[in-house]
Amino acid sequence: MTADNKTIAPDETELINFFEKQIQKERRAKSRRRLYLDLIITVVIVFLLFSVIAGIAVVQGDSMKPNLTNGSVALFYRLSGTYARNDVVIFKPTGQNQTLIKRVVAIAGDQVDIDNKTGTLLVNGAIQQKDTINGKTYTRNGGVTFPLTVPNGCVFVLGDNREVALDSRNLGTINVESLIGKVLFEIKILAD
Repeated sequence: MTADNKTIAPDETELINFFEKQIQKERRAKSRRRLYLDLIITVVIVFLLFSVIAGIAVVQGDSMKPNLTNGSVALFYRLSGTYARNDVVIFKPTGQNQTLIKRVVAIAGDQVDIDNKTGTLLVNGAIQQKDTINGKTYTRNGGVTFPLTVPNGCVFVLGDNREVALDSRNLGTINVESLIGKVLFEIKILAD
């Protein structure tokens, strides 16, 4: 081999090969370090995303049919500070081990009433029938007394499948501080 019209001795060729191998080793080591760093950053981002910002819950039971189905996965947002009527929320009732998913039908200051003869839900005197299986809502034995005014810092929640849902008719109003998050969307995984 020649460089600038000079002949390179065999010892110099070995030295060049040695340095080329060292450079390749260093590049591979940097590439591995970069891969490990990228992996660590990804794990941290996913952890923060799903423990601080968002969450995933598996829908268990039929209390939110037809809108959320048994076995589906619900993605929810943890940082919501305000909740409005018709929001689907996840919460853990006081003294219960299970986490529930229900729909907010009334917020602080709203008056909730149920006409047991017709199965009509009234919020602030207006009939509410959407998003339910049969459009009927009845009170529960041993549940809360109606009419009921939702206190400050609380919401009134119902399941969309009112016949089978454990909700505010049994549990009373739910403190906003007990709400874990607001459901953004459902991923249907298992068929009923």
